[in-house]
Amino acid sequence: MNGWNFIGIIAWIIVIALLFIVVFNIRNRHLKILVEHKKKITWKTICLDIVEIVVVIAAVIGMLYMSLFSRVDLSNKQDIAVTYKYDPMIVQTRPDGQGYYVKIDKSNSNKSTNVYQYWINNSTYTVSSREATISDATLPFSVSGVHLNWPMKKIKQMDNKYQHAYVITAEAKYKNNFVNGLGLRAGRFASEYRVIRVPERSFIDVSK
Repeated sequence: MNGWNFIGIIAWIIVIALLFIVVFNIRNRHLKILVEHKKKITWKTICLDIVEIVVVIAAVIGMLYMSLFSRVDLSNKQDIAVTYKYDPMIVQTRPDGQGYYVKIDKSNSNKSTNVYQYWINNSTYTVSSREATISDATLPFSVSGVHLNWPMKKIKQMDNKYQHAYVITAEAKYKNNFVNGLGLRAGRFASEYRVIRVPERSFIDVSK
């Protein structure tokens, strides 16, 4: 386990210990009032109970949010590190002899997503359009809906090197810092997105 994630483990131990302390404290306080002093529980005691319970609930909710429900902000360079990989694709041939690099499989698609298939190093890769997009090199490079700083200088170099037929894989990982450690995610995989670069639309095969 990444050492930074021990921050989150320690924080959870403190929160759990706080929960037991509050329960024990409320119980003892009530017993002392009722048994030793033989008095009724006052509003002051109830308000103190509520404050302690609210503090525990806030601590639990805060840790749950940090550990499970916080969303990945790919544009946050303080918490996220993004690396880019470039893999040349292998051309495939239709029965009519026309070459293509990407196949859009409509048979496995639904109304909101498509399924893309491409080939790298004689291996077949399949990816959903939720996690990838096809980029036509005849158009300006753009990726909508994904907040990443795409390295355009490097992409232009890869365009020339691979004749606009390759896959850009952007992989985001959580950095080793206090915030990510508190959320038990330091050094872990955050998300991945692929840009399938083709020379032009004619190199895309649509299978129905």
